[in-house]
Amino acid sequence: MTTSASLPAGPFTVPRPATPADLEALLALEALCFEFNRMGRRSFKRLLERPSAHILVIDGAGGTLAASAVLLSRVGNRGLRVYSLAVHPRQRGRGLAKAMMAAALDLARATGHQWLSLEVHPENAAARALYDRLGFHQTSVEENYYADGSHAFRLRRYV
Repeated sequence: MTTSASLPAGPFTVPRPATPADLEALLALEALCFEFNRMGRRSFKRLLERPSAHILVIDGAGGTLAASAVLLSRVGNRGLRVYSLAVHPRQRGRGLAKAMMAAALDLARATGHQWLSLEVHPENAAARALYDRLGFHQTSVEENYYADGSHAFRLRRYV
């Protein structure tokens, strides 16, 4: 069993914009956090270059990432979409997802977006509880959304 005392100490501060130098760490975090619907190298490379995409990260120890978020916008759309939120399994429960969502809300405001939206798996109780505490409301259910055939709840919060 892993205890918090055995976890690597990390410079957990505030989220920062990802750079191309973070690519390998992003891929490693993605592999740790997601069994289905993983983003690959080509997707991350493209998003790191795209002005309509924002990738935020929180640094962990030894060149790892403790958390990441991929935020997407489209021309003419008034919302900013949280496409992905990942927290290293050994770093969960430390408020990193909350910090990342606060940064996403700040980014939405700063870029003139009116809301933040996302999809969440119905069985992800921890994420659903966080989003509820942050004021997100369900707007729809997306059938067969995930690669395993399960549906997703679509949520939104106005900024």
